[in-house]
Amino acid sequence: MTYQDKKELKRAVDEYAISRGVKLSIVRSNRKIFRVVCQNGCPFTLYASTHGQSVGWQVKNIYNEHMCARVFENPRALTKWLAEYFKNKVQEDPNFKTKDMKNEVQRDLKMNVSVFKCKRAKKLIMDEMQGSFRDEFANLETYCNELKLSNLGSDVCVEVSQEGLEHGRRIFKRMYVCFNASKVGWKAGCRPLIGVDGTFLKGKTRRILLMAMGVDENDSLYPLALGLVDKENAHH
Repeated sequence: MTYQDKKELKRAVDEYAISRGVKLSIVRSNRKIFRVVCQNGCPFTLYASTHGQSVGWQVKNIYNEHMCARVFENPRALTKWLAEYFKNKVQEDPNFKTKDMKNEVQRDLKMNVSVFKCKRAKKLIMDEMQGSFRDEFANLETYCNELKLSNLGSDVCVEVSQEGLEHGRRIFKRMYVCFNASKVGWKAGCRPLIGVDGTFLKGKTRRILLMAMGVDENDSLYPLALGLVDKENAHH
């Protein structure tokens, strides 16, 4: 078994220990050697080292037998592991409760974790999500400028909060995008009809997506323009 780096190797050890319900300990870990043992009296051992001149780690020796009882307090279930395990669920539903996290671990993995550890894991996930949202919103203006250069004739606009600017912060407020190809196509082959509708975005953003749609000659919907706003009113 070969792994790309030590981080991937450690993750595999964590997954194995939790799925088997065994208490593994890393007794040696440096730039070239990685050694794992089980509880006292259990013969399980794993030895891995760097893989020759190439990048990566290889398991050179493993004795995959256990004589220990299953543990329900697993030291390999670290906060980072829990955050990785529940990452997709929390991203889909930020209101996913920590007590539900604890109950799911007990039910599916036969393992006990504290509510406080679940809270720390959820905080790691939320901090990562909020950081990624901030980074993406920060790149919106650059993205819109590129659209104007690569799609001549397109209408692209991003507005930031004036109140935020007064406090030295660039806070996204709303945006509007209409590609030139959409305008040309609507004029050339669509019926003289435009419908507007919107939908609420769930999750961390909590905004409203507005769409202007046309109807082509085949009675199919034709996307014309979109807007992302904080509230739906006459101004928008």
